Amino acid sequence: MPEWDGRGLPPVARARVERYAASGLKTSLLSVPGAVGAEVAGFTPIGEVMGCVVQQVGWTGPGSWAADQVKLLSGMLRQGYATALDRLGQEATALGADGVLGITVTITALDDVMQEFTALGTAVRAETGRRPRRLFTTDLPGQDVGKLMQAGWVPARMAVGVAGRALFDYTMQYQINPLAGNTEVDAPTKVVTEVRAAARAEFARAIRDCGADGGIVSGMTLRMWPVQQIAAAGIATVTGTAIARFHEGPAAPTSALKILPLNRS
Repeated sequence: MPEWDGRGLPPVARARVERYAASGLKTSLLSVPGAVGAEVAGFTPIGEVMGCVVQQVGWTGPGSWAADQVKLLSGMLRQGYATALDRLGQEATALGADGVLGITVTITALDDVMQEFTALGTAVRAETGRRPRRLFTTDLPGQDVGKLMQAGWVPARMAVGVAGRALFDYTMQYQINPLAGNTEVDAPTKVVTEVRAAARAEFARAIRDCGADGGIVSGMTLRMWPVQQIAAAGIATVTGTAIARFHEGPAAPTSALKILPLNRS
């Protein structure tokens, strides 16, 4: 296996692309409804694609405060998501794909300082005379992409927003005392409220940066922890798909058949 400098496709990904090209085998991670929905939207699956990276959480040094830790953690999350999705996109492009559907990103802790980001999806090719000018990526399944396009929208790319915050509040130690009874703890409330809002704002910026008209939020995560009973720290992420409008009106022009459920009731 040749040496790899971290740029372009990893050798194992290049080998997967070559095997697909040689065998003509087409594989998919889409469910049956997802595959049917992709076909309705005019896309044919051509192969599974993956992007991964192992990120180390940096060390802030002894005596560092929570704000430094939060800054490192949020930066690690941004870089991990971006790198995994970029490598997935490179493999899809090498396959000759027009887009990637049903992307999932998982984060696995390998030890106390390393985490693996793995992005998986199904590369698809447009079976139409007019193909997308650039690769699109989405975490939406095929059936949702079909509905989206019939409504006059197209997926542009996956968007991710990450935000972190740490807040010192000396009164927190009294609010979390068992004798305090049922009471709101101010610092954690402020942290979770602000990091969620900041993550959504970064998600919105990612949508604007790719020239899209809107976004569909698919997932939100939050991690919050106390710091020595006198501070609270938290990190929030928002993931979803940036979408662009291509048709105004009640329904987009399409020659695709409408799929009806074959229920007896």
